Amino acid sequence: MTRFALSIAYGLSVLSSIAYGAFSTASRNNVALYWGQGPNQAALSTYCADPNIDVIILSFVSMFPAQANGFPGVNFGNQCGSLVYPGPGYNGVNNATNNRLYQCPNIAHDLATCRQTSPGKKFLLSLGGETMQYQLTGATDGTNFANLLWGMYGPRTTTWVNAGKPRPFDYNGVGFTIDGFDLDVEHPPTDSWAGYNALATTLRSSYGAGAGTTYFLTASPQCIVPDANLRGVLQQGTFDMLFIQYYNTPQCSAATWVAQNPNYKPGGTFNTAGFTFDSWTTWLASTPSKNARLYIGLPGSNAAAASSSVVTPAQAQNLIDAYYCRSNFGGVSVWEATYAAANVVNGLNFYQNMKRDLNTSSTDTRLSCGVAAPVSSTTTSSTRTSTTTTATASPTLPVSTDNRCGTGINTRCPSSVPCCSQYGYCGSGTTYCGTGCQKGFGTCT
Repeated sequence: MTRFALSIAYGLSVLSSIAYGAFSTASRNNVALYWGQGPNQAALSTYCADPNIDVIILSFVSMFPAQANGFPGVNFGNQCGSLVYPGPGYNGVNNATNNRLYQCPNIAHDLATCRQTSPGKKFLLSLGGETMQYQLTGATDGTNFANLLWGMYGPRTTTWVNAGKPRPFDYNGVGFTIDGFDLDVEHPPTDSWAGYNALATTLRSSYGAGAGTTYFLTASPQCIVPDANLRGVLQQGTFDMLFIQYYNTPQCSAATWVAQNPNYKPGGTFNTAGFTFDSWTTWLASTPSKNARLYIGLPGSNAAAASSSVVTPAQAQNLIDAYYCRSNFGGVSVWEATYAAANVVNGLNFYQNMKRDLNTSSTDTRLSCGVAAPVSSTTTSSTRTSTTTTATASPTLPVSTDNRCGTGINTRCPSSVPCCSQYGYCGSGTTYCGTGCQKGFGTCT
């Protein structure tokens, strides 16, 4: 399967609003969004500011040390300049023409801002992609690469900095720590997965030394079970989430399921039509990743994948309903940010519609796990010239501690950010308190 990716000229935009996206491993309502490969893409800050997004997958580390003069090689499209960190060489050969660790100050700035404005969002760094320019060769190669990634993108340490080694995402001397790494391997390994297995094992070991912080190891397999390019490492490694690509492979695509289930009703029976969510669950049951959360991966528009793979938000709603109550369902992943942002239906772009679909499923009592939204209490006051109705949250619900709220979360907003938006985030102003505000979980006007 091939993803469509472009590298465009340098650009920048500025963070303009504050949002409170917050990822929860226990939630079925997570939206994960790939960012970094869209044509003329908006800055990362644009997506940080959108409360519909819970996980941003930075794409890609597209070259490994053997191919990029001893450092990772990155490609984030138009968000990096031409300056590179000089690599140390690989296996005794220093070839500066292979330096590909680009300096990306815009990304570093936006990540620093994101941590302040959207502390609940998670950021994963994806390794691989469609290019054929990456490869690991043996366990030592994988171990060394993992240690290099952890030093560059894990917790900032004095030892690493004093040694003059790069920290690409740090900003003004303040460390930025990635929340985990994603494997998007799209061509076969040449070493029977020895390198990838060592990479996964070593990262897991580093995570354990992370001072009580939770880090994630994820993968982005194609929908065929098992993915031929990831099979070995998925059998051996412990992965927390799989963002399964249900597109560009007709025999197991979301679009095929939709076409075979035109009359599906929530809670009813359906034709699996080759859709492999349950097959992945069965295959993973005998691996260390048996508890991984599975995401339905969808293309953001006709430009993101083969047009025959694309589903509408309404069609996606049916598919989400069909699998929402699976115990390992984690949400929806979307390829790719720029394409999804341009695909607007009923006033919402594609990933925003996916958040709406997930929230709709969570309160659909026709589904076995659906929970009806709590009944709100209302107070009405009037004067001779106007009438205002204000709905307030049920006092029996616990107060949110992470600014998540609403159906599927079942917490109410604190007084400091009293309104629960239609997308499940606490805030104030018309965006949160107006149209779509969830009356049972906060104040609405």
